[in-house]
Amino acid sequence: MKQQNDLSKTSGSSPTGTTEAAKLSKKSVHSEQSQPWFVVDKEGLRKTLSRKGKAFAIYELLQNGYDENSTKVVVTLTEPRNGKSILTCIDNAPLGYVDLSNAHTMFGESKKKTDVSKRGRFNIGEKYVLALCNEATVTSKTGRIIFKPDGTRSHDNVKTKTGTEFRGELPLTPAEYKDMVDRVKLVIPPVQTLFNGTEVPKRKVLHEFSAQLPTEVADENGILRSKKRTTKVRLFEVPDGGAYLYEMGMPVVPIDCKWSVDVQQKVPLNIERDNVTPSYLKTVYQSILDERSEYLNEEDAAHAWVTTGLSSEKVSTKAIKNVVVKRFGKDAVIHDRNDLGSNREAAAAGRTVIPRGALTPEMRKNLVRAGVKKASEEFSTSVTAPTGIIPEKDLTRPQLRYKEFVEKVAPLVLDRKLKKVQFANDPKAKLLGCTQWSPKDYIFTVNVAKHDVEDWERNYDLFIHELAHSKVDRNDHLFEDFWRACSDVGAKLAQVALERPELFPTSVGKPKLVAA
Repeated sequence: MKQQNDLSKTSGSSPTGTTEAAKLSKKSVHSEQSQPWFVVDKEGLRKTLSRKGKAFAIYELLQNGYDENSTKVVVTLTEPRNGKSILTCIDNAPLGYVDLSNAHTMFGESKKKTDVSKRGRFNIGEKYVLALCNEATVTSKTGRIIFKPDGTRSHDNVKTKTGTEFRGELPLTPAEYKDMVDRVKLVIPPVQTLFNGTEVPKRKVLHEFSAQLPTEVADENGILRSKKRTTKVRLFEVPDGGAYLYEMGMPVVPIDCKWSVDVQQKVPLNIERDNVTPSYLKTVYQSILDERSEYLNEEDAAHAWVTTGLSSEKVSTKAIKNVVVKRFGKDAVIHDRNDLGSNREAAAAGRTVIPRGALTPEMRKNLVRAGVKKASEEFSTSVTAPTGIIPEKDLTRPQLRYKEFVEKVAPLVLDRKLKKVQFANDPKAKLLGCTQWSPKDYIFTVNVAKHDVEDWERNYDLFIHELAHSKVDRNDHLFEDFWRACSDVGAKLAQVALERPELFPTSVGKPKLVAA
């Protein structure tokens, strides 16, 4: 029995054991219920953020100052010593940091979400900055928060008279320091901004215009919704680092453009504030083309950003025509894959044929919308036979002679059945003649409104030309096989002339016909 009792105690089956286990169980449940849903690992966040460099820390502090209606912002960053630098940012915002809890509350409701003239929206930027720091303080008119090296924070009553002061110690290498210093130069400051004692220069606006662009505004539930809104867009010269897309002076992402572009409203950004969607960029580029396409040169017109903007269904007809002329020349035509001969005919006439690979499907639609023609619309090799066929009983003696010549000589030159020879009188047709072929035979048509059947030099030329078309089954004059066929037909015609001279007239002028 004693052994049994000891086992019971060991197993917790005694009354005392059960009570203690129950208490522990309740305590454990209570403890789990009091925990927050999420815990942010500061070191893990720091490593994640460091992938994109640390210059964004200065950008976040600057934009906070700008969004709070500061008229002056001063930033300093010391050169790293023992792998550490001190970053400070002081602004003169009239109200300072109204709610200091925003400094440490991630994704809290932000008053900036409903204001398209403010850059913030996620209420997370300064938390990202803090994640980079070993320790930091945020001091404002309402007090000071101290972020300690051990990961805790405290609050005291140290205050500023106006504005907010941020001070943080962050690990920094010389290369990272140089990158941060260089990137500050990209900022287009809306107010006086000093960095390490030197004013960040303001830039001259080359052009400003209005455009309808997507933005983000919080609805009544505080959820950011996309909407289009008319805003100002400013264009600047491209600095040495290349063109950038800006959100009210703050660089967002490098872009391929003739100008740097500063949008004067909230830009739809990803959560890291370093990129936009391709569709947004397309709308920006399209707006620039509508406004400034006449200022592009030939090299500009071939850039990828122009292709992107020209692919927008909203791009204006004027912009399309300007770009086409700059890039491809006046009177350019679009390559037609359904009539390859028309492309060569257009090129032979000195017209630029826009290659298929140079156009996206959307661009092609837009070019057609703007009136740019396909090559086949002006240089079609798909011909329509002349109308106004002359009855055989009404044919003249010269026409009958040429008819007889074609009927007798063509079968000797071309191994294909000649169905018939006919004459038409069609002044509107551009053709001197044509052959209409089928798999078995062909019809030889002469348009006497354009061709003089009494001129035998021209008769031979038309004969060789049309039989060559029939030989290759194509109307493409610049097709290599067509020219080879012309040579072949001409050579055979010469051989027939030597062997059967009676089939030919006595001269190539206006000959006396050989007696039948």
